[in-house]
Amino acid sequence: MKRLLTSIALLLTFIASWADSPLTSTHFAEAYSDHEMVQMANEMMQYDMPTTLLNFLADKSQPVDVRLAVINKVGWNFNGTSMGAQLGEYLMGRYNVKTEKKLVKKLDAGTLAVYAYARAMSDYFNVTAASELGHMAVNKNKNKSFSVALISALIDAQVYLDSDWSMIYKVVANVLHDGSLHLDMRQEAIDNIMDYINLYSEY
Repeated sequence: MKRLLTSIALLLTFIASWADSPLTSTHFAEAYSDHEMVQMANEMMQYDMPTTLLNFLADKSQPVDVRLAVINKVGWNFNGTSMGAQLGEYLMGRYNVKTEKKLVKKLDAGTLAVYAYARAMSDYFNVTAASELGHMAVNKNKNKSFSVALISALIDAQVYLDSDWSMIYKVVANVLHDGSLHLDMRQEAIDNIMDYINLYSEY
Protein backbone atom coordinates (compact mmCIF):
# COMPACT_ATOMS: atom_id res chain seq x y z
CA MET A 1 0.00 0.00 0.00
CA LYS A 2 2.81 2.40 0.89
CA ARG A 3 4.48 1.81 -2.46
CA LEU A 4 1.15 2.27 -4.25
CA LEU A 5 0.61 5.64 -2.54
CA THR A 6 4.13 6.70 -3.53
CA SER A 7 3.41 5.77 -7.14
CA ILE A 8 0.18 7.77 -7.08
CA ALA A 9 2.04 10.75 -5.60
CA LEU A 10 4.60 10.54 -8.40
CA LEU A 11 1.89 10.36 -11.04
CA LEU A 12 0.11 13.39 -9.63
CA THR A 13 3.40 15.29 -9.53
CA PHE A 14 4.05 14.50 -13.19
CA ILE A 15 0.56 15.58 -14.28
CA ALA A 16 0.62 18.76 -12.22
CA SER A 17 4.00 19.98 -13.36
CA TRP A 18 4.28 18.59 -16.93
CA ALA A 19 7.68 17.39 -15.84
CA ASP A 20 8.44 13.72 -15.67
CA SER A 21 12.06 13.08 -14.88
CA PRO A 22 15.07 13.84 -12.69
CA LEU A 23 16.32 16.32 -15.29
CA THR A 24 13.07 18.12 -16.07
CA SER A 25 11.61 18.18 -12.55
CA THR A 26 14.55 19.64 -10.61
CA HIS A 27 14.35 23.43 -10.89
CA PHE A 28 17.34 24.40 -8.78
CA ALA A 29 18.12 27.61 -10.71
CA GLU A 30 15.58 29.35 -8.50
CA ALA A 31 18.21 29.32 -5.76
CA TYR A 32 20.43 31.49 -7.99
CA SER A 33 17.85 33.98 -9.20
CA ASP A 34 19.99 36.81 -7.79
CA HIS A 35 22.79 36.09 -10.30
CA GLU A 36 22.81 38.20 -13.48
CA MET A 37 23.70 35.28 -15.74
CA VAL A 38 20.79 33.21 -14.43
CA GLN A 39 18.56 36.23 -14.99
CA MET A 40 19.86 36.48 -18.57
CA ALA A 41 19.16 32.79 -19.13
CA ASN A 42 15.61 33.33 -17.93
CA GLU A 43 15.03 35.86 -20.73
CA MET A 44 16.61 33.99 -23.63
CA MET A 45 15.34 31.59 -26.24
CA GLN A 46 16.42 27.94 -25.94
CA TYR A 47 17.54 27.82 -29.56
CA ASP A 48 19.78 30.88 -29.65
CA MET A 49 22.31 31.16 -26.84
CA PRO A 50 24.10 34.52 -26.81
CA THR A 51 27.88 34.62 -26.81
CA THR A 52 27.83 36.21 -23.36
CA LEU A 53 26.22 33.10 -21.87
CA LEU A 54 28.36 30.68 -23.84
CA ASN A 55 31.48 32.47 -22.67
CA PHE A 56 30.28 32.29 -19.07
CA LEU A 57 29.51 28.56 -19.32
CA ALA A 58 32.95 27.91 -20.83
CA ASP A 59 34.86 29.98 -18.26
CA LYS A 60 36.44 27.58 -15.78
CA SER A 61 37.14 30.45 -13.38
CA GLN A 62 33.39 30.89 -12.83
CA PRO A 63 31.67 28.88 -10.07
CA VAL A 64 30.48 25.57 -11.45
CA ASP A 65 27.23 25.63 -9.47
CA VAL A 66 26.21 28.96 -11.02
CA ARG A 67 27.07 27.71 -14.51
CA LEU A 68 24.93 24.64 -13.92
CA ALA A 69 22.12 26.89 -12.67
CA VAL A 70 22.27 28.84 -15.95
CA ILE A 71 21.68 25.61 -17.90
CA ASN A 72 18.90 24.64 -15.54
CA LYS A 73 17.23 28.01 -16.12
CA VAL A 74 17.55 27.74 -19.90
CA GLY A 75 15.62 24.54 -19.39
CA TRP A 76 14.39 21.83 -21.70
CA ASN A 77 11.92 21.26 -24.47
CA PHE A 78 9.96 18.11 -25.29
CA ASN A 79 11.28 18.28 -28.85
CA GLY A 80 14.86 18.95 -27.71
CA THR A 81 17.02 22.05 -27.93
CA SER A 82 20.35 22.97 -29.53
CA MET A 83 21.92 24.16 -26.27
CA GLY A 84 24.33 21.23 -25.93
CA ALA A 85 25.40 21.44 -29.57
CA GLN A 86 25.94 25.20 -29.35
CA LEU A 87 28.05 24.88 -26.22
CA GLY A 88 30.01 22.00 -27.73
CA GLU A 89 30.82 23.99 -30.86
CA TYR A 90 31.80 27.01 -28.77
CA LEU A 91 34.09 24.93 -26.55
CA MET A 92 35.76 23.23 -29.52
CA GLY A 93 36.46 26.63 -31.01
CA ARG A 94 37.75 27.95 -27.71
CA TYR A 95 40.12 25.01 -27.24
CA ASN A 96 40.94 24.68 -30.94
CA VAL A 97 39.95 21.03 -31.27
CA LYS A 98 37.82 19.31 -33.90
CA THR A 99 36.41 16.32 -32.04
CA GLU A 100 34.58 15.80 -28.78
CA LYS A 101 37.14 13.19 -27.74
CA LYS A 102 39.92 15.77 -27.91
CA LEU A 103 37.72 18.35 -26.21
CA VAL A 104 37.10 16.07 -23.23
CA LYS A 105 40.84 15.78 -22.66
CA LYS A 106 41.19 19.57 -22.60
CA LEU A 107 38.30 20.41 -20.31
CA ASP A 108 38.55 20.72 -16.54
CA ALA A 109 36.07 18.76 -14.40
CA GLY A 110 33.72 21.67 -13.85
CA THR A 111 33.42 22.69 -17.49
CA LEU A 112 33.06 19.06 -18.55
CA ALA A 113 30.20 18.66 -16.05
CA VAL A 114 28.58 21.81 -17.43
CA TYR A 115 28.87 20.45 -20.96
CA ALA A 116 27.49 17.06 -19.90
CA TYR A 117 24.50 18.72 -18.26
CA ALA A 118 23.86 20.90 -21.32
CA ARG A 119 23.92 17.79 -23.51
CA ALA A 120 21.52 15.99 -21.18
CA MET A 121 19.06 18.87 -20.95
CA SER A 122 19.09 19.28 -24.74
CA ASP A 123 17.78 15.76 -25.28
CA TYR A 124 16.60 14.24 -22.04
CA PHE A 125 15.19 11.18 -23.83
CA ASN A 126 18.71 10.15 -24.84
CA VAL A 127 21.29 10.86 -22.16
CA THR A 128 23.68 7.93 -22.52
CA ALA A 129 26.45 10.06 -24.02
CA ALA A 130 25.83 12.81 -21.48
CA SER A 131 26.07 10.26 -18.67
CA GLU A 132 29.45 9.10 -19.97
CA LEU A 133 30.65 12.71 -20.08
CA GLY A 134 29.44 13.15 -16.51
CA HIS A 135 31.45 10.13 -15.38
CA MET A 136 34.54 11.57 -17.08
CA ALA A 137 33.96 14.82 -15.20
CA VAL A 138 33.79 12.92 -11.90
CA ASN A 139 37.03 11.12 -12.76
CA LYS A 140 38.67 14.51 -13.26
CA ASN A 141 37.11 15.94 -10.11
CA LYS A 142 40.33 16.34 -8.12
CA ASN A 143 38.90 19.28 -6.16
CA LYS A 144 36.05 17.03 -4.97
CA SER A 145 33.35 19.42 -6.17
CA PHE A 146 29.93 18.45 -4.85
CA SER A 147 28.31 20.19 -7.82
CA VAL A 148 30.24 18.11 -10.35
CA ALA A 149 29.36 14.87 -8.55
CA LEU A 150 25.71 15.78 -8.07
CA ILE A 151 25.03 16.79 -11.65
CA SER A 152 26.61 13.55 -12.89
CA ALA A 153 24.38 11.62 -10.48
CA LEU A 154 21.34 13.53 -11.68
CA ILE A 155 22.09 12.55 -15.28
CA ASP A 156 22.55 8.94 -14.15
CA ALA A 157 19.19 9.14 -12.36
CA GLN A 158 17.66 10.05 -15.72
CA VAL A 159 19.20 6.91 -17.21
CA TYR A 160 17.74 4.79 -14.41
CA LEU A 161 14.29 6.26 -15.02
CA ASP A 162 14.02 3.86 -17.96
CA SER A 163 15.60 0.85 -16.32
CA ASP A 164 15.63 0.76 -12.51
CA TRP A 165 13.64 3.18 -10.37
CA SER A 166 15.25 1.77 -7.24
CA MET A 167 18.54 3.40 -8.29
CA ILE A 168 17.22 6.92 -8.88
CA TYR A 169 17.26 7.92 -5.23
CA LYS A 170 20.34 5.87 -4.38
CA VAL A 171 22.64 7.35 -7.01
CA VAL A 172 21.83 10.90 -5.91
CA ALA A 173 21.79 10.13 -2.18
CA ASN A 174 25.26 8.59 -2.45
CA VAL A 175 26.57 12.00 -3.47
CA LEU A 176 24.49 13.81 -0.87
CA HIS A 177 26.01 11.70 1.91
CA ASP A 178 29.58 11.73 0.64
CA GLY A 179 31.45 13.67 3.32
CA SER A 180 34.60 13.87 1.23
CA LEU A 181 33.04 16.29 -1.24
CA HIS A 182 33.46 20.06 -1.09
CA LEU A 183 30.00 21.59 -0.75
CA ASP A 184 29.98 24.21 -3.52
CA MET A 185 26.24 24.39 -4.18
CA ARG A 186 23.67 26.50 -2.34
CA GLN A 187 21.57 24.53 0.13
CA GLU A 188 18.34 25.83 -1.39
CA ALA A 189 19.40 24.36 -4.74
CA ILE A 190 20.15 20.99 -3.14
CA ASP A 191 16.79 21.06 -1.37
CA ASN A 192 14.99 21.81 -4.63
CA ILE A 193 16.64 18.82 -6.28
CA MET A 194 15.91 16.49 -3.38
CA ASP A 195 12.26 17.57 -3.18
CA TYR A 196 11.79 15.58 -6.37
CA ILE A 197 14.41 12.85 -5.94
CA ASN A 198 13.03 11.93 -2.49
CA LEU A 199 9.85 10.72 -4.19
CA TYR A 200 11.84 7.69 -5.31
CA SER A 201 13.22 6.84 -1.88
CA GLU A 202 10.65 4.07 -1.35
CA TYR A 203 11.73 2.10 -4.40
